[in-house]
Amino acid sequence: MLFNPKPSKDPKNFRFPLQCIWLKLNGSWPLKPKVTGEFQKYLRLLYSIWAWYVVAMVGITIGFQSAFLLKSFGNIMVTTENGCTTFMGVLNFVRLLHLRLHQRDFQQLLAQFVKDIWITSSSHPTVERACARNMRVFQVISVLQSSLITMYCILPLVELYMLTLNVEPDVLDSMPKPFPYKMLFPYDANHGWRYALTYLFTAWAGVCVVTTLFAEDSLFGFFVSYTCGQFRILHTQIDNIIPDSYAATRAGRGTEVVFQRECIRRLDKIANKHCVLFNFVSRMEEFFSPILLVNFLISSVLICMVGFQLVTGQNMFIGDYVKFLVYILSSLSQLFVLCWNGDNTIQNSLEMANHLYACNWESSVKVAADEETKESFPIVSYSTSAAFRKNLQFMIMRSQRQTCITAMKFSILSLNSFSGLISSSMSYFALLQSFYENEEN
Repeated sequence: MLFNPKPSKDPKNFRFPLQCIWLKLNGSWPLKPKVTGEFQKYLRLLYSIWAWYVVAMVGITIGFQSAFLLKSFGNIMVTTENGCTTFMGVLNFVRLLHLRLHQRDFQQLLAQFVKDIWITSSSHPTVERACARNMRVFQVISVLQSSLITMYCILPLVELYMLTLNVEPDVLDSMPKPFPYKMLFPYDANHGWRYALTYLFTAWAGVCVVTTLFAEDSLFGFFVSYTCGQFRILHTQIDNIIPDSYAATRAGRGTEVVFQRECIRRLDKIANKHCVLFNFVSRMEEFFSPILLVNFLISSVLICMVGFQLVTGQNMFIGDYVKFLVYILSSLSQLFVLCWNGDNTIQNSLEMANHLYACNWESSVKVAADEETKESFPIVSYSTSAAFRKNLQFMIMRSQRQTCITAMKFSILSLNSFSGLISSSMSYFALLQSFYENEEN
């Protein structure tokens, strides 16, 4: 029922990142374009209903948080604390909605990756291992963010348990109960089954939010890592285009004309693969661009608010302090890794021009007419043709234009963008701190 494409080469060893299981559980993974049988159609309908239920559940929870945010808007400490979870929820609500509304685009992106980008360990083991190593950082971030949502869901229960030990039952019954996040409800959610049901509802919404965040980021990093791996494979092929063409020519005992044709053929093959990579990055940018824009807009505010809580929080429970510390570490690392992957794409694409220029196109290959009888035959000189050099010139000109991923053309995903976002966060933090100091005075 779920769309699960396999490459033609080495399909048994191909798998998407483990974190993508959460996209499937949250209803965000695309379905097969065609299903046969009534039972399959019924499962497809149930999956779509579940997907929209998850979107609605997260939206309702954000509504509860927003109501509390509006109520406490005058208090900077409470507003920033609640704003951390509310803005995180908004960011991933947009992600869930985007994934749900662009299922066909998601499906096509997965299919193109499997067909054109995936690198097998049998064909290029060194590059494949490097790509797999790059994915480890996403595993670390996934653990950080999983720890964060676990603390948000467990710490209120610990607080409730401590209240039951230290407060009389009659007094406890009249007190507001702790929830995973600060929320305001349109009904009495502090008693009996309504409390348990509301707690489970909002806690699972938080789980869907965080798991969607690290699962989609892992998939994005998976795409970028193997795309950069394909660029590195092209770099090696470009470096070897002259000697490989000569070796192929001599193996067939060809002439200089055959050598020149072989050079052009290999260069055309590299150019075609370069176009495939460019098209894939363009499609990837088109799909992820709206999400990246929302991520950029919200992340600087989130980092500012969490940092403000850590610096100005007084008499903070140790569990809350650890929670905010993990929060800011996961937010910074998530943003940095996205920008780092975007920067890798730019650098690997620009390196194409350097390798093309340094492929010894200007040198003649001097060889003996017959390797076995060198002394009996004169030395012949093979040089590249004018057509080869012209094609090479066009490829260098194209490679000098960076292949990049943008956030709806507003910002390029790069390390420069990361430094700019951190600078914006520090500016917001200074502004918040000045408001807080004025309020205290």
